[in-house]
Amino acid sequence: MRPAAGTMHAGRPGGAAVYWVGLALCVLFGGELGAVAAGIADTSVPLIVISANLAPWTAMLGFALLLAGRRRRQEAVAGPVRTEAAMARIESSRAVGEGPEIPLQLDLTVAPTGRSAYRAHATAVVNLMDLEDYRAGRTVVVDHDPERPWDVRVRRRSGAEFAGRIALAKIDTAPVETRRSAPARTREAGGIRLGLLAALAGALLSLVPFHGFYG
Repeated sequence: MRPAAGTMHAGRPGGAAVYWVGLALCVLFGGELGAVAAGIADTSVPLIVISANLAPWTAMLGFALLLAGRRRRQEAVAGPVRTEAAMARIESSRAVGEGPEIPLQLDLTVAPTGRSAYRAHATAVVNLMDLEDYRAGRTVVVDHDPERPWDVRVRRRSGAEFAGRIALAKIDTAPVETRRSAPARTREAGGIRLGLLAALAGALLSLVPFHGFYG
């Protein structure tokens, strides 16, 4: 059985720009907190009101962009994703939302050509009319990365290449012990710490024009 040709997907561009914009916003957030403190010390009501209202929005946007930028930079370092098509057996299917387009949480046995089958989780968004095709025991076509086997994406259309093979496929359930999961990520915690340090720097710097902290 000839394995399907793999496809290459480059990482999303713009990670560095998003990262630096997020870091700058974290500094600005710290400056707004410093401005609030300075306004309290100087009894400046307008400064307190303006800074206190802007700070939460700046913080949310800054940390979100900072974490997204770090994630994209990590993906760029890891290199492009190489995906291969494979058939998979649905072990369980659970709806996690409602509507005509229903999100499903799937437990799969992925059976790559020429390699051992393994278990993995995946999500899929399917039309209500196609829900029967995603019940337990059915076979679907997925794209997976051999270097990151936990990264499994279910195809909405199997394609002509797999149409006949799906009907004849007999995939045995892989043991739970073979489940592949993404490694624990620590970069989010590192990004939050960096953002907090940037906010602290911004707060200290803001005291110079607003309160003359350094005399």
